[in-house]
Amino acid sequence: MSDRISVLLVDDDPDLRAVTASFLEREDDRIAVETAPDADAGLDALAERDVECVVSDYEMPGLDGLDFLDAVRERRPDLPFILFTGRGSEEVASEAISAGVTDYLQKRGGTERYERLANRIVEAVEKCRAERDAEQAVEQFRAVAEGASDAIVSIDTEGVIRFANPAVESVFGYEPAELEGEPLTTLMPERYHEEHHEAVERYLDTGERGIDWSNVRFEALHRDGSEIPVSVSYGEFTVDGERQFVGVVRDDADRDRHRAFIEHTSDVVAVLSSDWRFRYLSPSCERVTGYAPSELLGERSLDYIHPEDREAVEAAFGELDGDGDPPTAEYRFRTADGEYRWLESVGSERIDTDGIEGYVVTTRDVSARKERERTLSRLREWTRELNYTRTTEEAAELAVEAIDDLIDAGLSGIHLRTEDGDRLEPAALGQSVPALFETQPSYDCDAPPGTRAALAWNAFRGEESVVIDELSTYERLDESSPAESLVLRPIGDHGLFVVSSPEPREFTDTDVLVAEILSGHLEAALDRIERESRVERLHGATRTLVRAESRAEIAERAVEAATDVLGFSIVTVRVHDEAAGGLVPSAVSPEAEALLPERETFTPDGESLNWAVFETGEPRMYDDILTTDALDAGTALRSLLIVPIGEYGTIAIGETEPGVFDGVDEYLAGILATAAETAFQAEARTRRLAERTAELERQNDRLEEFAGVVSHDLRNPLEVARGRTELAREECDSEHLAAVEHAHERMTALIDDLLTLARDGAPVTDAEPVDLGQVVGSCWRTVDTRDATLRAEAEKMIVADESRLRQLLENLMRNAVEHGGDGVTVTVGSLPDGFYVADDGPGIEPDRREEVFDAGYSTSQSGTGFGLRIVEQVSDAHGWSVRVVESEAGGARFEITGVESA
Repeated sequence: MSDRISVLLVDDDPDLRAVTASFLEREDDRIAVETAPDADAGLDALAERDVECVVSDYEMPGLDGLDFLDAVRERRPDLPFILFTGRGSEEVASEAISAGVTDYLQKRGGTERYERLANRIVEAVEKCRAERDAEQAVEQFRAVAEGASDAIVSIDTEGVIRFANPAVESVFGYEPAELEGEPLTTLMPERYHEEHHEAVERYLDTGERGIDWSNVRFEALHRDGSEIPVSVSYGEFTVDGERQFVGVVRDDADRDRHRAFIEHTSDVVAVLSSDWRFRYLSPSCERVTGYAPSELLGERSLDYIHPEDREAVEAAFGELDGDGDPPTAEYRFRTADGEYRWLESVGSERIDTDGIEGYVVTTRDVSARKERERTLSRLREWTRELNYTRTTEEAAELAVEAIDDLIDAGLSGIHLRTEDGDRLEPAALGQSVPALFETQPSYDCDAPPGTRAALAWNAFRGEESVVIDELSTYERLDESSPAESLVLRPIGDHGLFVVSSPEPREFTDTDVLVAEILSGHLEAALDRIERESRVERLHGATRTLVRAESRAEIAERAVEAATDVLGFSIVTVRVHDEAAGGLVPSAVSPEAEALLPERETFTPDGESLNWAVFETGEPRMYDDILTTDALDAGTALRSLLIVPIGEYGTIAIGETEPGVFDGVDEYLAGILATAAETAFQAEARTRRLAERTAELERQNDRLEEFAGVVSHDLRNPLEVARGRTELAREECDSEHLAAVEHAHERMTALIDDLLTLARDGAPVTDAEPVDLGQVVGSCWRTVDTRDATLRAEAEKMIVADESRLRQLLENLMRNAVEHGGDGVTVTVGSLPDGFYVADDGPGIEPDRREEVFDAGYSTSQSGTGFGLRIVEQVSDAHGWSVRVVESEAGGARFEITGVESA
């Protein structure tokens, strides 16, 4: 095999692609790099050329690095694939490892990263080549064991070859047709010819065998003239009365190579008997298990397997019939030092050769892989717990505990930036820190070069991890430190994750990757906690908005919430004023007053950004207003965020630095705008309610005035008319006087009902427990019931204004008597949440039942038309509901519901 290593480098950055290729070829002259600008071009290159390793970026147009990995795995599952990615892709590392990436490196540091990448490429390719050679050798070994590669020839008594199977070509170099008809001595060196002829003649004459026919070994002659070691098993048979001999020829050169492969492979090749005992073990057994092969021969293999894993191993290897996929099992094996190590075994077929009988099992050490899987599994558990932390302190403590559990880094800590931004203070420290550091480590931003503080701040201000294998020899540090291995990882804008150990070269690339993934989740948790804290404080501030009594006060409180709670500095709240023709500045933060010119009214034709937001109802965020036509583009203002307050106005938030705002700021500003809109709506409702209350008071005054007129100015003339009628009746006897008296009575009833409607519409405020049954009986005695009958079935206590309840019942009873006809029966009964008044009269037609509650509606000549209207008014005043349905007897039934029981 050529020593050349062909590498495909896929990266969308042409400059970085060229630099990486040059460094790789310079680092190792065996590496030959071909490049591709994206995943699609990379797949085309793989289809056209023989590539032994792929190095790919993650963030690329089209397919990203993980999608590219999936596409490569579909075509070439075993091709080494290294993800070589930059900042921002730590969150995909777990997914990349799960997807089967061969290795994962970040583009951090100086040129040493290319040396590391070159070493990883060579290691991956050499490992792949070794595995491929091993697989080929194992396939050859299996073929020999199964007899598929054995050459079979038959000869007659004259020593002429009569038949040769296809395998003779692999052994001797001849095609079968070339050998058939030729003497067997064609396959023998000349020195064996005479001995061979003598042996055949002797056997034909005497039947005596001079050698063991089951395993004859000698040097055979290849077609190319070379001699090859073979072993032959002979047999004799008769065809059509003719004696023939068959020889099964095995190329011992292959067997010797296979034996050498087994003796030197890193995997353990073992033969197990049917009772699970070791019959053979390759020398690598001692490296993997600590036992010499001789120590385990004859031992029962299951006795060395962890008790919890034995059942699964027995189930997997219970039968080896050669059909289907080979059985595989992962289990813990007790090593010579008494510890358990994870192994993976793959079963093969049954063998019976060279005195060894049993089943072939190939075993490899998978402890490192199981440890990585355990670490990733635990990492997922820790990151899930981070998602549920509620405070900054809780998140920091959890992250330190996690890093100690995952990579045994007890000398670690989380250092968060103080509120003034000048220091990195410890928020959580590993358990070993107090013992090795005299004081808790904290770092000033203005510390001199060469100090631990300067190193920490340089890492915090950077974008990548800082990895130092030997801190004592690190040229940028003059100050001594108990730590020797160090990983510094910025946690966004929050602070620094310090992972350290007193031992040099303690952390592997996997450890660094774990720290980076954990710090990414910690950053997300701290972002969430800060966001939730701001939202909680914002909700508290917004409650003050709805208590504001004017639009100006709402605007002022909105500015206070934006500056004091959300931390914005330049804030202006504008309120839409139709009279002013636009958005009028209603409240401005102190810093906005100091930095910006006097705020003007923005009108529809002013082309202002505020008006555009107000008109569309959509927020807008600008990283730098110098690139826009903003009216404030000539001021110190750079970043700008504008959110609409519904139909009431806008909130404009600005900063003097560009690119300050993000989606979280927009989200929080939206919450504030929604709260302000709610406050404006409440203020508008309060104002309308005040106006309505004033109007109702004026109407009540007019009603009171009307009631006074009715009570005084109408009753007095009516009483005069009634008196004159009595005097006239004494002087003469006229039928017209009876009609006049009836008219006077009707006018009196109308006046009483009108006064009731005018004065008794207010809600009930002094309700108290009332015995409904007693009130019903009392009302029946006060109503002219004529020949009607009462059935009082309502025996319950209710909460009501007794006098107004009497009005309701008397009007319903009077209505039933007047419209029910002679001998009508009136029933008052209970409902689950009220009561009803029913009669057995003619009833009310369904299409006229809603009209009966209208003022002035009556079907009786003596009715005023206000009785049922008063019933509805009394029900409304109590908060009850009233409706009319058909009674069981076919009459009218008035149901009053929503009544509170006492």
